[in-house]
Amino acid sequence: MQRVSKSWRWPVGGLVVAGVGALFVPIGGLIWVHLLISLGAVVALARMAHREVPFPVALAQLRLGGDHPAVLRARALSAAMALQRGRPDIALYRLNSVLPDMTRVLGPAYPDTLSTRLLSLQIRGETGNLPDRLTAIRELIGEITPVLGAGHPDTLAARQCLAEWLGQDGRTEEAEAAYEDVVAAGTEHLGADHNLVLIARSSLTILRYDRTGPDKGAAVDDMTAIVAAMERTLGAAHPTAAGTRRLLTQWQNAQAGSGA
Repeated sequence: MQRVSKSWRWPVGGLVVAGVGALFVPIGGLIWVHLLISLGAVVALARMAHREVPFPVALAQLRLGGDHPAVLRARALSAAMALQRGRPDIALYRLNSVLPDMTRVLGPAYPDTLSTRLLSLQIRGETGNLPDRLTAIRELIGEITPVLGAGHPDTLAARQCLAEWLGQDGRTEEAEAAYEDVVAAGTEHLGADHNLVLIARSSLTILRYDRTGPDKGAAVDDMTAIVAAMERTLGAAHPTAAGTRRLLTQWQNAQAGSGA
């Protein structure tokens, strides 16, 4: 069981070497040069280590061990947090680091492993780092569904990801059917006001808005109801609700301008 993260062994080792080396440097100007150079090297190594395993997670690993499920979940969570901060590169780097450990310790079919695989696949698919993303997400859905169930949020998130990618690839009829399935299953298992269901409904409405002709009143009415539900359940200041409200305002302005 690893107590010190692999990525943090270098800065820790560098700090030890710098301290030992200082014992052999004559007191005077040279020792300060030695300390400054050593400190700069340790800081650079620490930044590289933090990219893979954040320092608080490394401390938890030191206390619990690298194979502890809580440490593995914390490492996966740090990747999700990096993605929220707009750093998919760091998120994917951390996911690539933790996934082999999760698979080895928890197993490939363990819920946390499957959830982490889904996040990794979503990032790779969105960044163009996945050659056949539709096949990959379908295969993962096939693995997730028997383990987590058809109504689990991760299962529905994977199916929504499939719908989104179908739409992006111009397969609008398949995308519409996939979104409808997500909305139906999500409403049944999670409730009509669940965030995932509302996002799927908004994505479906956007797809239909783009497909319809000049008369887009039905789509505007649907989005009006969705925004009201988002603001009621998530709050008007929530990023999803606020962004959807802005889109609805654009639609309403366009509708008013066309005289519809």
